[in-house]
Amino acid sequence: MTTSKNHPINYYIALLFLVMMPAFGAELKPWNSQEALQLSDSLYSASRKLNAECRQSPPKYLDEGTSGHTEFRYHVRHFMSVTRDLSESLENGANQAETQPIYAESVEILSDLKKYAGGQNPKAWPQVVNAVSKAESILNQLGAFYATK
Repeated sequence: MTTSKNHPINYYIALLFLVMMPAFGAELKPWNSQEALQLSDSLYSASRKLNAECRQSPPKYLDEGTSGHTEFRYHVRHFMSVTRDLSESLENGANQAETQPIYAESVEILSDLKKYAGGQNPKAWPQVVNAVSKAESILNQLGAFYATK
C-alpha cells in the first residue's frame, strides 16, 4: 500500500530529474557566447536531421496506430523551431539570461521526444533514436553554460 502511494511521487521526482539533467549533467562553464552559439548551431542542425529522419521513418508499430508517431512529429517540429530561435537569439547577441527560457523549453521538449524514442523498447526506428540521442548530447553540452548564473 505504501508503494502505491509513493509511486506518483517517485514518478514526479524522476520526471524532474530527467528535465533538469542537461543543466546539471555537464561540467559547469562560465558563459561564453561564441561557444554557446556554436553549440546552438549544432543543436539546430541536429534537430533538422531529426526532422528528416522522422519524416523518412514510418511508425515502428503499426498495430498501435499512428497517433504516437504523429504526436512525436509535432514535438520534433516544435523542437526544431525552438532550437532555431535559440540559435538566432544568440547570433543576434542575446545573453545567457535572455536565452535561458528558450534553452529550458528545448530541454522540456526533448523529454517529450525521449518518451517516444527512448527506453528499452523505443517506438521509433534506430535512425530516429540515434538522432534524438545526438540532439540530447549537444543539449547536455550546451547545458553546461546555462547551469551557472
